[in-house]
Amino acid sequence: MPKQLPLEQVAVTLQIPSAGQALCTGWDEALQARPFEAPHLFESAYIAWAAQAVGLTDEMIQALVAFAARIAGDEDVVAFFWYCRHRVLCDPTLVLSWEEPWPPLDDYLGPDAGLLNVLVMLSVVPEMLETYRRLGIPADIVRDTVADLRLWMETDRYYLRHRCWGITPWIARWLCKHWQGKLLQLGRLQFSLSRFNLKVRVHRRRSDGCVLALAETGNRYAADGSAWCSLCGDEAHAWTSDLVFTQDAVEGNPILPTGYAQREPVRLPLAEWDEVLAPGDPSLTFHVSAGGPLDFAACGDSCRQALEIFPRVYPDFAFRGFWTATWLLDARLEGLLSPGSNIVRLQHEIYLIPGLQGDNGQIYQRVFGWGVTDINAVPWQTSMQRAVGRYLNGGGHFHGGYGFLLRDDLRWGEQVYRAALGVAAPTHGRGLA
Repeated sequence: MPKQLPLEQVAVTLQIPSAGQALCTGWDEALQARPFEAPHLFESAYIAWAAQAVGLTDEMIQALVAFAARIAGDEDVVAFFWYCRHRVLCDPTLVLSWEEPWPPLDDYLGPDAGLLNVLVMLSVVPEMLETYRRLGIPADIVRDTVADLRLWMETDRYYLRHRCWGITPWIARWLCKHWQGKLLQLGRLQFSLSRFNLKVRVHRRRSDGCVLALAETGNRYAADGSAWCSLCGDEAHAWTSDLVFTQDAVEGNPILPTGYAQREPVRLPLAEWDEVLAPGDPSLTFHVSAGGPLDFAACGDSCRQALEIFPRVYPDFAFRGFWTATWLLDARLEGLLSPGSNIVRLQHEIYLIPGLQGDNGQIYQRVFGWGVTDINAVPWQTSMQRAVGRYLNGGGHFHGGYGFLLRDDLRWGEQVYRAALGVAAPTHGRGLA
């Protein structure tokens, strides 16, 4: 049996700070389940097989093999590796958290610390493949889904920062969704099992199917309703939403599908309107992965695939629709980009919800490149960079955005939400048509 190493001892050797030690829940349980001293998972033959199964390149495989040989005799790193592997296999909460699943070992391993996280994900490839086989997911979808590991290794800030391959523990946590079959790459978009997590309640009018979202009580909005936040830039003109349920109606502040909350409340009689989506309802989160153009038609095709595949793979998960949080759904973009741009066309198919006020970091990264902190220090080569750059230099600010699309409203290209309410964008404080 392998030697049981106390967490306190390993933490000192691997230079894990006391704050990081708090992440190592289940340490003793993980090491007790460890059946061997020198895992075959560090052998070159296994690494090559597992890496090829998820589409890693030859250069990545060579780096992983060399790194594994370097750490195979380090009992503290091997123990930590086994702990991480155990968490991926046995801790279902990893996919529910936004926190790192284990502390990084940058201080001990240097830039190669990211390769340890890749080895952890490769170590459970056999279990991952068995999960997909049991769920009956086609091989081409499996291939496209697990290839996200390579994509993150190629596009994440880790490579730009260290100039070597690897992923952070946070990305490893994100990839657990893929490895457990709870996230699928279906064409251009990724979809994962989730719960609707926006502070709105969505209603549908029985007579014509019109959809209207009402803000939950307590959302703090900027004066024009464009961003909900705890502290607005112009606090003197900010306002707070209210939602009241009576015996025969619901009254509250509507949010138009163009992504702007309205200060003037509306009253929806329960005899005419049904609540169709609320916080906590089963939903599919969709994500636009990096590495390719945002093709409008391809996004619609991805949503149609999700409607066909998820009910078959997860028949008990009666999802109400799709939702997401992304910089792509910032309502300000519609006023900056051409009407024919794929981003604007995507926004027109989604019911937009105001984003959370924050910094412009994501726009910097996605529009101007990873690691960019000064947009004027890099060339503006695209029309989008020029439009966004001029807006930012003029004092503009982005908040990102949220959005949803109910499964019964997937009629791609028809702009069902805007057409039903007769609204156009950009809308600042406009009443209902």
